[in-house]
Amino acid sequence: MATTGSMMTSIRKILGDPNGDFANDNTIYDWLNRGQGQFCQNVLALDEIHDYPIVAKQSRYDLPSTCIIPIWIQWYQSRVAKLEYTPPNLWARVEERNPSATGTPDRYTVIRNQLLLGPQVPTTSSKTHLGSGAMTTANTTISLATTPIFRSKGFIKVDSEVIEYTALATTTMTGCARGLHGTTAATHASGVTVTQIDLQMLYRRTPAVIAATSTVPDIPLVYHDHLEMYALYLGWLARGDSEKAKAAFELVTQGEKDAKKIVGRRSMDGLLKIQERKHSWYGW
Repeated sequence: MATTGSMMTSIRKILGDPNGDFANDNTIYDWLNRGQGQFCQNVLALDEIHDYPIVAKQSRYDLPSTCIIPIWIQWYQSRVAKLEYTPPNLWARVEERNPSATGTPDRYTVIRNQLLLGPQVPTTSSKTHLGSGAMTTANTTISLATTPIFRSKGFIKVDSEVIEYTALATTTMTGCARGLHGTTAATHASGVTVTQIDLQMLYRRTPAVIAATSTVPDIPLVYHDHLEMYALYLGWLARGDSEKAKAAFELVTQGEKDAKKIVGRRSMDGLLKIQERKHSWYGW
């Protein structure tokens, strides 16, 4: 798996700067971050799922810091339903329909980096139970201290780890897949609180910032050569070698065209395109 450090070595060698006198670490981090952003914008956007335990009568939930825009919201408590999106400027009308009513929300919007549910607010909080026995990172069976009132299958949160289970019998959850949706499988003490996940959000996210030689870029490994070429394009441009910069950019452009034929251009569901954001953190 290619790390940023190995990519740096290759970039410096091609630029004729093996010691990094011109292309220091921070400069190459910037080039790679811009290249990764460009690739995600033009070819393969990155998605992630965020899991929310529900709090009774709470309608506002913070978005992940990497969230660009939600794609869909799925509700699991009491019934399974996909919530419908309402633009922020129309949200007041939604809330006016059932002010302070509790029940199952059927709509959502995003205001000031928060996910808002409505017009009803959740009636009850997500169910919790206590674990029985310590958990290792390899456990695919989880024991509970009491007979649970969880769903027969679904997702749970233990500390900061999200786990999917496929079956529930008496006090045992089986078929557990560990460390899902951007979380990491971890050890957990006996008696830890296990919480049912009642709300999931699929969202378009920003790529993780490259800021260390040990970092592995977020885009698939097969496209890391493309990322290096983009960095070389910026490197030759910074050195004032327009001919080499032009040649590198042509390879970048062709690489994106070839990649699109394989992965396709993923829809933004008509909500928002990354390149339409007025201020891009990549400076484009």
